[in-house]
Amino acid sequence: MHSDYFKGFLLTVLGVLILSFDALLIRLINAESADILFWRGLLLSVTVAIGFKIKYPHLALYRSDWCYLRSTLLFGISSICFVLAVNLTSVANVLVIISVQPLFAAFFSRIFLGEKSPAITWIAIIIALMGIFWVLKDSWQGPSLQGDLLALACGAALSLKFVNDRAEKQHSMVPTLIGGGFMMSAYALLTTDSIMLTGSQWGWTLVLCLVIVPIAFILITLGPKRIPAAEVGMLMLLETVIGPLWVWLFLHIAPNPAALQGGSLVIATLIIHTLIRMRMSRKVVVS
Repeated sequence: MHSDYFKGFLLTVLGVLILSFDALLIRLINAESADILFWRGLLLSVTVAIGFKIKYPHLALYRSDWCYLRSTLLFGISSICFVLAVNLTSVANVLVIISVQPLFAAFFSRIFLGEKSPAITWIAIIIALMGIFWVLKDSWQGPSLQGDLLALACGAALSLKFVNDRAEKQHSMVPTLIGGGFMMSAYALLTTDSIMLTGSQWGWTLVLCLVIVPIAFILITLGPKRIPAAEVGMLMLLETVIGPLWVWLFLHIAPNPAALQGGSLVIATLIIHTLIRMRMSRKVVVS
């Protein structure tokens, strides 16, 4: 159990670190939300389908059971809401609102799986959220209600997906990313007259849709198989802390002292929580 938990932790952390480039690249692409969604969904679906078939040539890319369909739908909804939210309100607003998803995940896990998160996880969630709000306490700049609500819907849908995927013990949920990607593309086609990009938009789009999004979500999808959904959601908080650092490096917008202070609190909390959970897992194995 100890090694399985640690593997789930590493997979999730790596996925979140890669995903932390997401909002930055969406801003660098600087295109309409529907245009980004179309290529994001299509290229994600194709990339995941090819990779999955190469690794598991005898497994189907599609299933019709409710667990698979729910996961596909929830991933599509969360992705659509995220891209729309980033273009309707500030990135800071989007990330801080989505950062409440550990609470969603812990709540949904309790309701649907009967999975009671240990007290240490709830304490870590609360401390980490305090760090997130400290990071962004000076970043609220005329928030758009529509964008904020979409960010909230994204966090809720993503948490439900983590809970749903954790309940599936027999099959890989990676193929659900394929259907979710096609769902994004279909939504885009219904809401735009043109899906063409120009110049550097293509380069950033290819990096985002062929590298960042597929690899990140494959890793994050594997996480709930090994660690509780609430803890996957908590690890997603790293995106809120690290995302602004990429903006600093690539767009030369330096983070304020609050970002450094709050980010340090979040990272320290995650490290301490992980060490405690690993010790708890080791005790279970020994007993």
